[in-house]
Amino acid sequence: MAETTDRRAILLARAIVVLFRDFERVARQADITVPQYRFLLFLKRGPKRAGDLAIQAAIGKPTASALIADMEKRGLITREADPADARSIRLRLTEMGLARHAAFERALADHLLALMGAEASDAILEATTTLAYLIDAKRDEASLEQVGELIA
Repeated sequence: MAETTDRRAILLARAIVVLFRDFERVARQADITVPQYRFLLFLKRGPKRAGDLAIQAAIGKPTASALIADMEKRGLITREADPADARSIRLRLTEMGLARHAAFERALADHLLALMGAEASDAILEATTTLAYLIDAKRDEASLEQVGELIA
């Protein structure tokens, strides 16, 4: 008998697709694109080189360059010399970029809470908090023990 995929994982995948559509809708209303949000999210952790951002966001360098130029023009990011390599430039969030990122995340959170309804939100938020920590730990190569400490 062939192994079957856990139906809950299939339902989770479907929910992610639906939520991503909502994410895009909220982003349009906030005048931010999904790649811009990714860049803001990555830069929230600290300054990065443009090439590193492109790799993390899974976009090509020409697309990243256009995105960076637009975000810089809009005052969301700024360029600074890399202290480790004077020939390199790092990008960092401006106060406006940080505020735009926070405002977008609040709008998205409000949308999600309204979508879930009060009766379901606590259980869902607990589960997604755990999921977020697990995903971050995998990305940051932290141990599950470290994740457990964060969740506790």
